[in-house]
Amino acid sequence: MSFKKLIVAGMLLLSVQLSPAQAEASWQEASDVVENTTREMLAVIDNETLKQPEQLGELMAEIEKVVAPVVDFPYVARQVMGKYYRRATPEELERFSGVFKTTLLRTYAKAIVGFELVGYQIEQPRGESPEPSKQVVTVSVKSGNGKQYSLVYYMLKRDDRWTLVNVMVDGVNLRLTFRNQFADMYQRQNSIGGVIDSWESQVSVNLEKKVNGSDDGSEG
Repeated sequence: MSFKKLIVAGMLLLSVQLSPAQAEASWQEASDVVENTTREMLAVIDNETLKQPEQLGELMAEIEKVVAPVVDFPYVARQVMGKYYRRATPEELERFSGVFKTTLLRTYAKAIVGFELVGYQIEQPRGESPEPSKQVVTVSVKSGNGKQYSLVYYMLKRDDRWTLVNVMVDGVNLRLTFRNQFADMYQRQNSIGGVIDSWESQVSVNLEKKVNGSDDGSEG
């Protein structure tokens, strides 16, 4: 699977028994957040002035405006760290969250260039979520080459705000992919600080390979 497919895509409480109306309302709230964010991202993609190489910084800034209110970067960063999260100091947690956010924004920016998205449709859920604060929103996306992809957004509601905590693209779990990469880097670096120091440059190298070539590929 190409990296652009993954990107354009690039977010447990006690179970609560919901009435059908309550369950539908919870999913609709999460779905509205996904749709609004998708529309805003499409506007960025359609802005040709941002696709010039010298506009990378501005493109990243525009993408951040769209995704920052929706993506819970600290939460996702902790999940990416996996079992190593408990070994990190508060300073390392904060530093990795910042580096991870910057990496994702740069990844989005580079992947958007040249990508043509011609349409999307949010699919109705097959069933009710047993937990009102956790909803899954599936979006069918059609690209300019006529291919269609399935994007599954995992949404979490905390403090009355819906946030994106994971994405699955055609069966590829992005958060799990990054978690595996973090674990592999830790085995080589043998320290949280070492992984953080090399994360951005290492991911950038992988990014160039994936954007220019192809990439063969649970929610959490």
